[in-house]
Amino acid sequence: MKTRFSSSVFVASATLTLAGSAFAQDAIAPLPPESNPAPAPAAAPAAPAAASASDAEAEALAAALGSGSADANAAVADVQEFKLNIYGFADFLYSATLNDFTLASPYPSFMVGNLNLYVGAELGSGWRTLTEVRFTYLPNGNVPLGGGTRQDTTVNDPANLGQPTVKWGGIQIERAWLEYTAHPLLTIQAGQWLTPYGIWNVDHGSPVIIGVRRPFVVNAQFLPERQTGLQIYGSYLAGTTEVKYNLGLSNGRGPVDTYQDFDKNKGFTARLSVSNDSPIGNITLGGTYYRGRYTDRTQGFAADENGAFMTTYTATAVYDEMALAADLRWVWEDFSLQGEFISHDVVYPRDELRPAPFPSATHPPGFTADTRSNAWYLMAAYRLPWLNIMPFFGGESYKPNQSGFSNATAIWGGLNVRPIPRVVLKAQYTQSFWLEPEEFPIHGDQGLKALDLQAAWSF
Repeated sequence: MKTRFSSSVFVASATLTLAGSAFAQDAIAPLPPESNPAPAPAAAPAAPAAASASDAEAEALAAALGSGSADANAAVADVQEFKLNIYGFADFLYSATLNDFTLASPYPSFMVGNLNLYVGAELGSGWRTLTEVRFTYLPNGNVPLGGGTRQDTTVNDPANLGQPTVKWGGIQIERAWLEYTAHPLLTIQAGQWLTPYGIWNVDHGSPVIIGVRRPFVVNAQFLPERQTGLQIYGSYLAGTTEVKYNLGLSNGRGPVDTYQDFDKNKGFTARLSVSNDSPIGNITLGGTYYRGRYTDRTQGFAADENGAFMTTYTATAVYDEMALAADLRWVWEDFSLQGEFISHDVVYPRDELRPAPFPSATHPPGFTADTRSNAWYLMAAYRLPWLNIMPFFGGESYKPNQSGFSNATAIWGGLNVRPIPRVVLKAQYTQSFWLEPEEFPIHGDQGLKALDLQAAWSF
């Protein structure tokens, strides 16, 4: 997590292309199986083997619980009926900068942007689990922000005569949780979960996003993208109106917040949303509150006054943050309108740990002030009756309200075509603008012009 957001980050992320999420019926996880699937190839030994393994596990459970007991019968039935669901999505992207812009690559490129795999299961009696991982080529080719040496992960492959033919990549754990539903009003979830705010952060799969990329208000992570801790949620339906809530307690934000907290202040998240079906479609209004403390520490070793060995933890970065988010989604037949607004406050409680601000031509170096940033986006789309084509158009604004940072805005538009339910083809054009170009003159007064083409599919 960076303690500040620069104009250059906004350009590199927001202006490369921004978009919205798709209709609810476009969800990818899981899609229904194809009708009349072809029968599996004959494999006589395989089926008995699987059955034998299941029977053996069932017999072991029955023996442990006492054969013929109610618990044993339930356990055997659960083992025999258990199913593990494996599915995912991927996308392929062509991105090109259409003008001479300092902070963007001038070289058009192809890339595989996302390759995400889901593994989930209904465990029985109200218990459920889901894991999502993203496979990436990183850190190979990574260059530090601001320039530096490109990272090379080339290694020798012992299965290929030791030749340097392998570039190893990484795995990002998107979420991994276990939950128990006691009542429609109460589900308890433990593990790593997506922060339940807005629209984009939950509908994050590329096949369900209308455009190619997320807006900067989401990429800036004014709220954490995911958290590790406990969450409870539930819903109540009254006629055509549904009310949902989420409450979460987590490690908050930190350098290794997925498995360690460096302070005693837990992150707190609260969300409330209301949806209503009416003759003019489904309208959902939501609001989210997040509060937490970011802390980073170095670990050292020392001796106390008695000579006893002790471990020291010295704080190197501390700031408190609070975010308020509001979102709107309106779906009426083939028309969709959605938007999000987020306000993000950062306060540094210890002056000696205030970071140096991003330098600019009009503001000298110094200490970063407490800040309040605001950002929003709005997008509309309509699914045409011909060839399942959906034109879309949207825009956004980002105001960091900090010395040395430039306010910026962007507009985008394009087409989304879904030839079959599991495949979507997209084309998007984006134009960004600097509202105060003198604040950050390295980029000049011309915003980025970019074209993105994407194919996304679920499996």
